Amino acid sequence: MDHEELYGKVEDIFNPEPVIGNEGEEYYETPPQQRLTAQFGLDTSYWKPFEYGAGSALVRRATIDDDDLSSVIQAQQAPYELFFGTIRLFGDSLVLYADANPRHGPYRYYPAILMSAWASFEAFVRVSSELLVKTAKALPSPIQLALLESEDRIEKNGSIRSQSKFRPLLDRYWWLLKFGYGVEYDRGGRIWQMGQSALTKRNELVHYEVSDMPALTATELWQHLEAILLLLIGPSAQIRVSVMPRQYELYGVLVQLRELIEEFEERPFFKDKPVEVRGMVFSMSLSGD
Repeated sequence: MDHEELYGKVEDIFNPEPVIGNEGEEYYETPPQQRLTAQFGLDTSYWKPFEYGAGSALVRRATIDDDDLSSVIQAQQAPYELFFGTIRLFGDSLVLYADANPRHGPYRYYPAILMSAWASFEAFVRVSSELLVKTAKALPSPIQLALLESEDRIEKNGSIRSQSKFRPLLDRYWWLLKFGYGVEYDRGGRIWQMGQSALTKRNELVHYEVSDMPALTATELWQHLEAILLLLIGPSAQIRVSVMPRQYELYGVLVQLRELIEEFEERPFFKDKPVEVRGMVFSMSLSGD
């Protein structure tokens, strides 16, 4: 496939022709992909169009005028927008590398795409946790604090001060599923372990794993993006409710891009190249003496 043809296909995925009805443009939702059942055994038959439409039982009406709650509600669309932009960046990388030779190069897109995908997922966990804490009627205080990565501390003068306390992302998501949806999702199952592997790869890049010199191929990156979306879709199939609106739209776009992948690897320049350290001159601003 030449560069121009690939560019056109990617553009068509992200900017499809609108569906026109008798009364003008119609809004439509992407249904779950067959791959979810064929590859992962997920039953997504619960899904119906307009699952989160204005008349849906899943959409609640606020009964109070609260500025903090208003901010959370406004932020609900942000995780989808962040993830869509992340997948769009992956599509751009396919176009960029279409004619590349050799089929490898330095870090440019792939690490940033993986980190952006996790930022999108974390935004979903954060926004959903805030919403749960603000709307749940009987959520114990320790659970609220854990979901919001906070803790209360008693000062010497007896006053109580709240401070941040780091909690691992997947722990917070599991608690969100348990206390928000009443499901204890299987952390030993295939989908959760795929998500954990994607997080491990992200950590190798963020907290750079010197000895491994981590690299990423287009296929590996696609699989990690899929794994992150499956963390949303897998529990949804179990509880029969989509945990994130339009999650199947994101997955549908990702699946379409899979067919356009022409393998490319981003990697450090010296990866797999032998280096003779003795007599080497290298930069170092710190004193080694």
